[in-house]
Order: sequence, then structure tokens, then C-alpha cells
Amino acid sequence: MKKIKLAMIQLGNHCENQALGYKEATSLITQAASEGAEMAILPELSACGYIPNQSIWQYSESGNGKTAQWASELSALLGIYIGAGFVETDGKDFYNSYLLSSPRGEICGIIRKENAETYCFKSCKSALYIDTDIGRIGFGICADNHDIMRLRRMKKANVDLMLMPHANPSPCQAYKQISRKDLELFEKQPLIIAATYSNYLRAPTVYVNAVGSFPEFMGGFWFKNFNEIFQLQGGSLITDAEGNLLVKMDNAAGYRACEIPLDKTSEAPIEPVVYHGKWLHQGNALFRYLIMPHLIRKGIRGYNKEHQKYL
Repeated sequence: MKKIKLAMIQLGNHCENQALGYKEATSLITQAASEGAEMAILPELSACGYIPNQSIWQYSESGNGKTAQWASELSALLGIYIGAGFVETDGKDFYNSYLLSSPRGEICGIIRKENAETYCFKSCKSALYIDTDIGRIGFGICADNHDIMRLRRMKKANVDLMLMPHANPSPCQAYKQISRKDLELFEKQPLIIAATYSNYLRAPTVYVNAVGSFPEFMGGFWFKNFNEIFQLQGGSLITDAEGNLLVKMDNAAGYRACEIPLDKTSEAPIEPVVYHGKWLHQGNALFRYLIMPHLIRKGIRGYNKEHQKYL
């Protein structure tokens, strides 16, 4: 049976100190590699931290920039694969991107987030997977994983391993718009999504989330004090090819390594439960049908108006 020892790197959201983020990531990955990890996966936007406003543009870089060089050099030094998120620019637009470096010190590929934060990033159809020596690895950056269309496309790609880097905010307390039931749904959401992918793709799934607070969310995201009510609460986890939970982390920064079988199960795919026409988890219909589309359109207008001035 083919296996890989994979380390979830649950990184602190060091959005005010990029150097500290690189230092912590290097330390955690090095520790995981010393325990035999063959792959280390960081959260979404790990290079600069999750900054949901246009100040994040100051950390933009090319696909072969600072993050690629750091990941390639550390991969070659430790002999492992490293997945890292960063703000990519091609000189025309900004993208929420994720790269994978190989034990040979090469960049295997770059994935761009399709359902990106519209005030901050260009949304575009991107590659779904990266082919490597250990198999075909599917990637979904945070919100990209949450709808049925992405899951169907990933099924056609026939991936061997599914990776989900997140900077996924969840409420840390009840609020006017958030009930106790809502808190429970947010807590269950990561496992529901990961298990849904594993059950349908019949491949192991890795959900990696960041930890900590983040700056103000641009665009009036339904809550005026969104970044006070919501935080990045970790909960990174792995499900096997049959949707069983293998390991789950708490809400502290750190890492957890787990040996994952890569051989696909012979069991038939399990059709996902779909909510409100496309979602893979429960949620507020009013927000999904009315508020979210309005915010997306507003964000696109704001991005188109401002990003060229910065570039």
C-alpha cells in the first residue's frame, strides 16, 4: 500500500510580521521533517497572513518570487514537499495563489483561487491539480471547496490526494445574527466538507486552517465588526479515502503529522448532500442568495477601480 506521511502546519496568522511567519513556518516544517514527514502543508496566504483588504497588495510577488524561493530551498534542504499560500501578481492583476515545491527544490505548480475575495483578488478559472511523483494532487483554496461544481470537476480530474489550504474565519461567540446552532454548524463544517470530498472522490482529504485574528474585512461583510466576532480557529484535519476522520488539531498553532494511505478505495462514490442549489454545507439562504451576490459584485467593482492604481 502506497502511503505518505503528511504534516499539517497550523500557522499563526502573522499578518503584521511577515518575517515571523516565515520563521515559524520554517521551524514547524523542520520539526515535522525530523519526524519523517514527506510533505508539509501550510494554510491559505501563509506567506503574509490572511489580510482581507487591499493592504495585502504590498506583499504581492511573482510566481518565482520570495515564497517560491523559500519553499524550494527548504524543500531541497529537508527532502520534502511543501505547500504554501501567497499573493501572486503577473503585473496586471493580483491572485490568491498556492504553490507546491518538491524534494528536488523545484516548483511543481501553482494554483489560483477561483472564488477569491473580490475586493482583493482577480477571480479566474485555474488548474485543479498538480501532478507529482507521488500522484495527482488536487487543490482547493478555502471557498473553492464549498460548492458542488468544484467537486464534480475534481472528480473528473481523478486525483489521488485532495489538499484544502484555508484561512477560514468562524465565529468565536454568539451574536445578533449568530445563534448557538450556527456556532455548532461552523464547528462541524470543516469535517463535513473534507468527508464529502473523500466520500465522492474516494481519496484522502487534508484540511489545513490558520490560527489567530485578522485585520478588518473589506466590503461591509454583513457584520460591521466581522474581524472581532470571527477568528481563524484552526481545527485542521485529515479524512481517509472512505471519509473517516484520521486526525484533528485543536485551535493552537503547531503541526501534526499523519501517515496517509494513498491507494484509493474500491467503494462506490457517495453522492454529496447539496444545499441551496450548490453548497456542500448548511447556511443562511438569505445571505447566499441576496447578500453574497451583492457583495461579490461590489467587490469586483472596487477591485477594478483600485488595483491598477497600485500596479
